[in-house]
Amino acid sequence: MRKYKCGDYLRLSKEDLLKKDESTSIESQRMIIESFCKYHNLELVEEYVDDGYSGGNFERPGFKRMIEDIESGKIDCILTKDFSRLGRELYQTGSFIEDYFNEKGVRYIAINDGYDSLEGDSMISMKLTYNDYTLRDTSKKVKSAFTARQKKGEYIGSIPKYGYLKDPTDHHKLVIDPIASLVVKRIFKMAYAGNSCYKIANILTLEKVPIPIIYKKETRGAVITENDGYGIWRPQTIRSILTSEMYLGHMVQNTFNKIRYNSKRVRAVKKEDYIIVENTHEPIIDKEIFDKVNKVLKANSKTVEKNKDRYLFSGLLKCKECGHTISILERKNKGDKSHYTQCNQYSKKGKYGICNIHRLNYNLLEDDLVSVITDICKSFIKEYDGKSLTEEANAILNEETIELQKQIDVFIKEIAKYNTAIEQLYMDKVQGKIPENIFANLLDRYNKDLNNATTQKNELEKDKIKMLSKIESLDYDACAEIVKKFLSSKHPTRAMIVELIDRIEIDNDKNVNVFFRFQELSSYVR
Repeated sequence: MRKYKCGDYLRLSKEDLLKKDESTSIESQRMIIESFCKYHNLELVEEYVDDGYSGGNFERPGFKRMIEDIESGKIDCILTKDFSRLGRELYQTGSFIEDYFNEKGVRYIAINDGYDSLEGDSMISMKLTYNDYTLRDTSKKVKSAFTARQKKGEYIGSIPKYGYLKDPTDHHKLVIDPIASLVVKRIFKMAYAGNSCYKIANILTLEKVPIPIIYKKETRGAVITENDGYGIWRPQTIRSILTSEMYLGHMVQNTFNKIRYNSKRVRAVKKEDYIIVENTHEPIIDKEIFDKVNKVLKANSKTVEKNKDRYLFSGLLKCKECGHTISILERKNKGDKSHYTQCNQYSKKGKYGICNIHRLNYNLLEDDLVSVITDICKSFIKEYDGKSLTEEANAILNEETIELQKQIDVFIKEIAKYNTAIEQLYMDKVQGKIPENIFANLLDRYNKDLNNATTQKNELEKDKIKMLSKIESLDYDACAEIVKKFLSSKHPTRAMIVELIDRIEIDNDKNVNVFFRFQELSSYVR
């Protein structure tokens, strides 16, 4: 019998702690796994623990260390109390169990779910789906509880706004940071004297004042080596400080939301949806100074907005390499004006060898992009007729889904057949009807057939989930409405472009890729 090098993975989230369920504690998980290993003669060589980490994503230190040990060959068997300890998010958890572990030859055991990858489980998709539902439901409840606290003026973040600290006696209140608050006051003083955000940022960078993420010892700051490790102040950071009402003593929260319940990525919230509670902590800046500074900033931003509207693709151009926005700049040459593109990251940090310029003639680029987008929209409308393409597409996808389910049902029957055969084989062995060598050969063959059928069924179930997701997201009619509006205009506006385009990526070789907001248009991209 093969001797496995086993690792036990233990995870406890903050939500689990709130439930006060002793059965989910780290110690309880450890005891269950150790008892299982002792009973089944499995040797534990390493333990991986993530205490206080959500199962919604896999950016966990213990989990990452476990993956490193799998890659190095230190372990080839993983044990968890159940599926939910490995992860609660449906697709990634399923991918690790069905794809990654199989590819690496790693045996995976979820004890309380009765799962062993050597045997498979036809119910795995349903169990993972339930865990994903639990994650969504918990996320919704936690968000609701946080919102209630925010409306009461309680601070719920992990790292306070630059210039403040958490009150040591009550972490839901803020107190002034005696050191950082001096920098904040100086920034407002320089802005009040008429200095631009760009100039203030340069002054602080040259003076080697630590940027906020380095001063606050955030994880992101640990990798920064620029400016002798003090970091480079950005004009956007200065503007963020100058416009924050937190410095007036008001609690400003709900400025960003997660894109998805299981994602770490966030998106900005509209200002009207901010949760602001006034006079919750001591102000750093006087309201008169704050108002004057922001009046000047607002006047300057109007000039920027005017320029922004002049360019159809302003704000949509992205650098493929670093992900930052590519700006559109103007150059005057003997009375003539020309426009060109340049990566923002390169503009700020190019002298440090970070990113490339990504320079293109913007006027030619704009003409080419409008032409390409128009051709794609025309191709789409040509196929769009009076009847709903959404219904037609969904009918085709539904047929494919039904066909997938038929194939899944075939494998479910095969799995049941092999399980029955294995049970009968054991009975024959116990009753002495077959010798040991024939039993071993048959068992090995049945297990291989069973694993093969289980793998194919699980692959089909994943395809079915993707198909159902695709059906839910398709909307040809809504896409057609926006496309028709775009095509009906002789001179498309930036608002029309923003409705159609998600982003446009430009790479180092000046290749340009268009990404539409509607996946219905993506198939027409050449």
